Amino acid sequence: MTMRRYSNLRPALAWGGSFGAVVLLWQCAALVVALPGPLAIMRRIGTDGPALYWNAGLATLRCALPGWAGATVAAALCALPATMWPVLAPGLFQLGVMSYCLPSLAIGPVLMIVLDGDGPRIMLAALASFFTMLVGSMTGLRACSPSQTLLVTAFGGTALQALLRVRLRAALPAWFAALRISAPASVLGAMVGEFLGAEHGLGVLLINAQQSLDLSRTCAVTLVSAAFAGVLYAGVGIVGHACTHWARDMPLDLARDSEALRAGWTAGPNRMRVLLHGAGRLAGTTVLALGAWWLVLRMSGVTPYVGRSPYDVLLYLTDGAEGPPRISAIAGELGITLQDMAAGLVGGIMAGLVLAMCAQLWPPLHRLLAGPVFIMQAIPLIATTPLLILLFGRGEAIVVTVGTIVTFFPVFVTVSQSFAQTPRTALALIAANGGGRVDALRRVQLPAALPSIFAALRIAAPLAMTGALIAEWLATGRGMGYMLLNAVSMSDYDGLWARVTVTTTVSMILYGLVGLGEVVAMRALTGGRAR
Repeated sequence: MTMRRYSNLRPALAWGGSFGAVVLLWQCAALVVALPGPLAIMRRIGTDGPALYWNAGLATLRCALPGWAGATVAAALCALPATMWPVLAPGLFQLGVMSYCLPSLAIGPVLMIVLDGDGPRIMLAALASFFTMLVGSMTGLRACSPSQTLLVTAFGGTALQALLRVRLRAALPAWFAALRISAPASVLGAMVGEFLGAEHGLGVLLINAQQSLDLSRTCAVTLVSAAFAGVLYAGVGIVGHACTHWARDMPLDLARDSEALRAGWTAGPNRMRVLLHGAGRLAGTTVLALGAWWLVLRMSGVTPYVGRSPYDVLLYLTDGAEGPPRISAIAGELGITLQDMAAGLVGGIMAGLVLAMCAQLWPPLHRLLAGPVFIMQAIPLIATTPLLILLFGRGEAIVVTVGTIVTFFPVFVTVSQSFAQTPRTALALIAANGGGRVDALRRVQLPAALPSIFAALRIAAPLAMTGALIAEWLATGRGMGYMLLNAVSMSDYDGLWARVTVTTTVSMILYGLVGLGEVVAMRALTGGRAR
């Protein structure tokens, strides 16, 4: 009985031990580096009064929760018809990528002008979590085995009945994984809106502390924001575990539909026909995106002084003698940003994959990493970047660090979730043939996790762009990120909209390249059986 009780307490003891180790190391580091330690931060919270941080956190949640809920509903409304009618998937996903890749630091001031009250902060929270929910919903709805949907069809069922009876249940694991990732993102999105302009909230406390060079309050606000986001993250995790305990009993199907394969990347025997079909979809998506851009400007009532239509951006880039120098300048800024983005993306992917695999081979490591990994994600990046500058300077190291931090979390969480849901039958087969954890990881878990890995890459690629923009704005003073904020401060709205357009377009291209890589990998793995 004592051993069983100890076994049940091991996860909590491991998490508590890792948390205590992090706190101890932090306190020791505070003696060497000019940063406040945990004791100083707790004293500051006691001096300011816990009510100050509690009320500010509630004000932030008042914007984050509606944005999170709205993004979840909007993602479901897009994912459901795209699953039933795959021809709609490319356009819906490209619009989702556009919404996700819009630089919040650039679009935020426009939202502050267009929307009233809490509207800008709710919208930024929704934008921060919508694409994650869209990818998770689409991946989940297509995660069921084709044999299950064929069985429904064989008994006279319709596509709607297959959706209600099979796909929705199969989508729960990926849906809860997306909820866990998007919950902290919605809090941070609301804080970015408060950072740009608000009367109450954690973002307001944060910017006031930074302007007064109050490091202890800055760290206190970051930890409080991590605590609020942590409650959402833990709550979703508990509910998700209770609702998806059956996931590991599902059969393994490596040839199951993947988002990229069903979103228009499929290849067929007639390559020219496929290429023409893809070009037509791309043209349709472009027209849809430009139409949505124009329609939003007209319906929102943005003044011509602030808003720019696609035609205005085109004129700005092709205006006689001024056009070529503008294009050259933007291309140079983009080249710097792409280098910064690539460095952070590679760092985040490698760190997330390696640690997820190590945690699978040695399970206690996952419990040890859970606390530090989440705290790293939940702390607002805009708040921690000035602190990171003190540690790493303003060179390439800060760019890699910021990019790695912002992309590591979705990769680690998504891949770890996929490893944890490996069917027991597949693991039992490996064990019956004398294989160990390394064999199971290499032969079953990594191949089965490929759709989840590519889903994580689709989330991480635009995040890497955002991380590069933030690092350039706050640290390096170069590249597209710095020029975006410079355009806002100089009221250069032509240059602002042109750079937003270029940044969003590049992020969409990166998303497409990830989808193409998924097709190649899945077809190589399944011998062309993936659809």
